[in-house]
Amino acid sequence: MTTPSSQIFSAELLLNGSDLLTKLVKPLERLLANGCAIIQDKALCDLLQGLAYPCDDGKHWVASEQLLTGIAELGSSSQLIAAVMACDSHFRQPWLNIMAARCKEAAELSDSLQLVERVHQLGEASDWVVAALPNASLNATNYSAIEREMLGTQAESISAVPVLTRVLAMANQLSQWRSQTLPLLAPTSPNGQRPDIDWVTGRLLPTPKTTLKLTPYLLAALLSKSAENLSAVESTTFNQKQFDQLPHDDAKTRSDVALDWVLTSPWAFLLAAISYEQDIWASEGLGGFILELPAGQNSVKPSLVQVLVLNREGDEVLCGSLAQFIRRILAELSMAIFPAAIGDNELEQQLGEVIELLIKRQVWQHRDGASGELDYYQINPQFADACYRMKGQRAFALYGKKLREAIRTQALRWRQEQQSLVNQASTTDVTTNYTSSRPVKFLKDVS
Repeated sequence: MTTPSSQIFSAELLLNGSDLLTKLVKPLERLLANGCAIIQDKALCDLLQGLAYPCDDGKHWVASEQLLTGIAELGSSSQLIAAVMACDSHFRQPWLNIMAARCKEAAELSDSLQLVERVHQLGEASDWVVAALPNASLNATNYSAIEREMLGTQAESISAVPVLTRVLAMANQLSQWRSQTLPLLAPTSPNGQRPDIDWVTGRLLPTPKTTLKLTPYLLAALLSKSAENLSAVESTTFNQKQFDQLPHDDAKTRSDVALDWVLTSPWAFLLAAISYEQDIWASEGLGGFILELPAGQNSVKPSLVQVLVLNREGDEVLCGSLAQFIRRILAELSMAIFPAAIGDNELEQQLGEVIELLIKRQVWQHRDGASGELDYYQINPQFADACYRMKGQRAFALYGKKLREAIRTQALRWRQEQQSLVNQASTTDVTTNYTSSRPVKFLKDVS
């Protein structure tokens, strides 16, 4: 694998603070804020190799999960942008010279723990700092204006040390990722009926409440030509009032209308696919999983749904929440949620709004638990019928095969992991109890 160049920016660009801001910083801000952005500057495109997915139109780029996760690790997008720019050695070297000088200062202190901690925080970037020791200096760099914007202060300031340490550590990781070759991303399918095109490596799935500008490279709800912004869970093609007015005995029409909405709303499709695979798995009698509603939850708009995975004998293991299950499914597909910083609790809250729509549109149904058991969700039988008709079969059984395989694979793996943790804890308890019950004299003899 070819190692990408670490000298990307021209001398003219580096010396022009205004150009650095307009050609590099601002486009990176748009990329991180929206998940996708038009970037055509050659230097920036070279810099993003391995950090973002190039799109097949030659203009758009989609941020990778690693890049977005870096925001959460550093605490701000501006610091991540600094780390991205530090992948260029011309930009990075003055910061390394400053950090080398700070490490020399720490080495002269009577308390050596400060130096140890700094080296630990730098991680593999400490090798860079060691190489920079002969050039250690606290002189101001040529990028003071950019530093104040990205780091909050100039790099040579003592207050910049913790931030600069984190940025250089992240830059080292980003530099390693740049050796990867990320595939071209094609646009999502225009009608939502091709999950094999939509649910692919590198695709970002915006959270249900994320409002987006129209872009063909993120997995968002289909928009009408007149809509510029729309929630990621809703589409402009569904009329709830008209749906409610359909005859209740016309199950086929109602389920076909619901299917059309599901296919144009990725979050609805994902949860429908989960319940579809649940139904298929249960019919095979080979295990499966339960989408359980904890006691005290609102059955129409829950803030938590638990996932229990069953083996062939029907033994249940509580594995975690629906939000955690979804993260695992997307990871199996090499996809990610946008923004990456959203926590499981917030995601569960937003999933509750999707579930509310699924129930109103008769895609899911809430079922009362048997005596002594909790309530649960499963696919609505009428919607299941639509899934087995031609359009539904193409979407779920044919083109959605890889997504369904990811659902089942992760359910099985999750159960194995949780069961292993339980068995490990049991073994530890038995060993501890056995050791503590042995005669004191025997313990003295072997000690």
